[in-house]
Amino acid sequence: MTIEEMFRRIVRAHLGIILVCMLLPVAAAIAFQSSKPAVSLASVRLQVVSGAPRSATEAEGISGRVLALATTPSLLGASLEEARAQRDVAEFAATHVAAQRLGESSIVELSVTDKDPIAAGQIVAALARRVATFMNNGDRAAFNAALAKVDKQVADATAIRDKLVLQLKGIADVNARADLQTQIQSASQLVSQLSTQRASLAIADANRDIVVPVGTKAEISQVQSSLLPQAALALLLGLILGLTAAAILETMHPRVASVRALAHLLQAPVLGKSSEDISSLRNTMALAARRQGVDAVVLMGADDSDADTVSQLLFALSGFSSAPYRAMSPSPGGMEDAGEPSVLDLDAPFANVRFTGLSAVSPQDEMTAGVVVVSGGTVLLRRLDDLDDVLKAVRWPVLGIVSGPAKRRFGRLV
Repeated sequence: MTIEEMFRRIVRAHLGIILVCMLLPVAAAIAFQSSKPAVSLASVRLQVVSGAPRSATEAEGISGRVLALATTPSLLGASLEEARAQRDVAEFAATHVAAQRLGESSIVELSVTDKDPIAAGQIVAALARRVATFMNNGDRAAFNAALAKVDKQVADATAIRDKLVLQLKGIADVNARADLQTQIQSASQLVSQLSTQRASLAIADANRDIVVPVGTKAEISQVQSSLLPQAALALLLGLILGLTAAAILETMHPRVASVRALAHLLQAPVLGKSSEDISSLRNTMALAARRQGVDAVVLMGADDSDADTVSQLLFALSGFSSAPYRAMSPSPGGMEDAGEPSVLDLDAPFANVRFTGLSAVSPQDEMTAGVVVVSGGTVLLRRLDDLDDVLKAVRWPVLGIVSGPAKRRFGRLV
């Protein structure tokens, strides 16, 4: 099977089904997008760390942390209350909040979509403040507890050292004084170590990354409609479904895709088209009949839809006289009528070939009849089986195929 035949059998023969399968998803996509209100996008950029991330994985982890905090019900719910926006927190977190890293930088863009642009800006601003506050102060309690513990240890060690110093003033014994001085030295070393540890905590706190918003106002823009990509996707999906349905239908009800394919199956030539000049077509059919020794040409439609074409051809062919042609004989002044036929009139060759339909075949023509099949080009194989049964029953030779007008689909010829 050639590509052209596949195209005729699957695409052209089932064009209506394919178009319906393509248009319905597109119409549904357009209707769905038309019913959706316009959506506004509000975004705030946050600098999460002071330095650049070392890898894309680290940058992705930073944006993921921002998104996880932004969709936390407590933080998001408080932001919605601050903006006085009545929204379902779970649904809003799932479909209206997003966080996107900007390349491999330390900047994360936190965005919120909403049908109300003012509300969207207020929500994202409040949400960005809460996310930044949590990231800056979320672990502050643990740091404060560690700092307070070190401060207490420093104070206890200092108090012990000062107490030992006071005891040293009232002791005159050399050995006792030496022992106290050793204890004072150990206490001083402990105070020094604890002070160093506290200083390290203070330096780490001073150098820790602070999450800060980039800019003072949220950026608000209109979300572009996704009608065009969704319609294109729906069109592609409909095309696939239509071609699949057409292939299934063609498998269940196969057909002959063209006049040439029909001629190949019947092992007969294509004699012409019904739309061409009737005299030329008649001469071709009559010549083919003479080559087969046939006097009566029976026109038969390959399908029920070809009956009108057969009737039109028979009506046009009936205008030709079936009587013997006028004979012409030469005379000194030119051609004159002769009493007996001698030379056939060239305006009407093969005048003794009779054209008829199957129902009008006479007993005289039964033994010398041949068939010319008329087809619009597309025939179901089961219809062709009916034609083959008739041809086997009458045992007349198939002289050829005449191509009729193509069937109309959606107001045009195919």
